[in-house]
Amino acid sequence: MFLTAQVLNTAFIDSVGGEKVGKLSISGWMDTYYAQSTYSDWNQPTITPVIPGLVSNSYYGLVDINLAYVDFRYATDRLKIRLVPAFGSYMDKNYSGTNTLNNLMEGSLGFKLWKKKEVWIEAGLIGSPFTNENPVSRDHIMYTRSLAAEYSPYYLTGAKISSPLHKRVKGSMYILNGWQNIYKQANFPPAFASQIEFTLDNNNLLNWNVYYQNRITDTRLFSDIYWIGTHGKWKFTSCFYAGNDETKAPLPTPSTPLFRRHGFWCNANFATSYDITSNTNLSARVEYFQDLHKNINGKVLGTSIGINRKLFNQLYWRTECKWWQSANHFTGRKVDIFNAMTSLGLGF
Repeated sequence: MFLTAQVLNTAFIDSVGGEKVGKLSISGWMDTYYAQSTYSDWNQPTITPVIPGLVSNSYYGLVDINLAYVDFRYATDRLKIRLVPAFGSYMDKNYSGTNTLNNLMEGSLGFKLWKKKEVWIEAGLIGSPFTNENPVSRDHIMYTRSLAAEYSPYYLTGAKISSPLHKRVKGSMYILNGWQNIYKQANFPPAFASQIEFTLDNNNLLNWNVYYQNRITDTRLFSDIYWIGTHGKWKFTSCFYAGNDETKAPLPTPSTPLFRRHGFWCNANFATSYDITSNTNLSARVEYFQDLHKNINGKVLGTSIGINRKLFNQLYWRTECKWWQSANHFTGRKVDIFNAMTSLGLGF
């Protein structure tokens, strides 16, 4: 992550810069990579070359375009429109169905309610506020995303209202079609979310998000809190979250502890980087993820190290090595995964 001014909220893709034509701003990004992976369970020569558990940067043994997009932003003093058509394996694996929005990473329109107050209403396909990692590798300390981002909403469809609550506090409220749904799920009521963004100072930002949906068989409650900070040549970020699909059926007696229930999952991670020169840094991350009964069926402990270099303008070269160990909740069996990848990313 190459930040030179006030800390930005990297949950959302960067909306500054690009080429300007009147009130229209146009920017873009393409992220290509090559990866190799070893997996202690891979003993079949015909296995599909996909790193398990990932949407971003998931293929190995080939050159792949992870994400390529063009960001169109039109803004006046009280109106704004944003369209971000996107392509790549991230989009292919993340959006399903045959609707025309499958290649739109974001698409929203907004208006400011009052001329002299920064209260905005936005509606459409909106960037997700959850976790400290958006899909754009350029915005982050590490090249790859943590498991935290893989198991929270990548995007939201609905409407939000945002307003400053204090000089350094901003709040947003969302009404949504559901958990990462372009179209409303049948027989499911709308979902609600909130975000409070604390700009502690120019070097530290703290965010707290909550998601709630009262569904047919369960109530989904999810909350994350993350910190982004800088200090001299150091950059830091950390995220913790927990989610629970609380069943509406009576719990057994004695009831199962929350962190062992079927619908519970959680994450904790910490990443840092150190600037060796003005355009080169070293980075590292540790992470823990638990989902005993659903997607992961166990616990994952991981660590990553990387080197990142801005070659010139907005051409980035990044290399990362990652180790994960997953432990199956039911069998106790442990599996080791090692990934190594290198990337070139170009933006404007």
